[in-house]
Amino acid sequence: MPEEIKTEETEVKPEEKSPEDLIAELTADRDKWKAMSRQNEDNFKTTSKKLEELERSQMTDAEKAIEAARTEGRTSALSEVGNELVNAEMAIQALSAGVKLPDVQYLNMTSFLGEDGRPNKEAVKTFVESLPKAQEEFPDLHGASKQTGGAPTIESMDPSELADLISDGGFI
Repeated sequence: MPEEIKTEETEVKPEEKSPEDLIAELTADRDKWKAMSRQNEDNFKTTSKKLEELERSQMTDAEKAIEAARTEGRTSALSEVGNELVNAEMAIQALSAGVKLPDVQYLNMTSFLGEDGRPNKEAVKTFVESLPKAQEEFPDLHGASKQTGGAPTIESMDPSELADLISDGGFI
């Protein structure tokens, strides 16, 4: 018959820490993980560039020509639609900022294109923020204000007085 092993149960109490110490500890832990994440991203980018360079160096002449044609086609397509993309980006940002854009014929839209031929959102945002806010235009409310004077007043509800007012054309 096996012997029973007796163990003493001990309560483990968490360390008593002040809220400031906990916040400092959590902030340090967050910063550590953020730094490690950024380092990992940098490592990924450099490794990806090295892999692309290795793949390019091992390409045959035909593969290099195909890749050059793809790149040329991509830049050609983006250059054709680049101005429309910039115009659309400006319209979106102007609408969200509540400003009115000037006529696009007076703007150099190519200055808002990035190196890759796509809209440079930061340049567009800077331009849109520099524009004055649009003022609300209220419609002309012809006759919608309070009407004063001109109409006869009813002094009493006597039927003979009301008939006089109606017969004189005061109400009609």
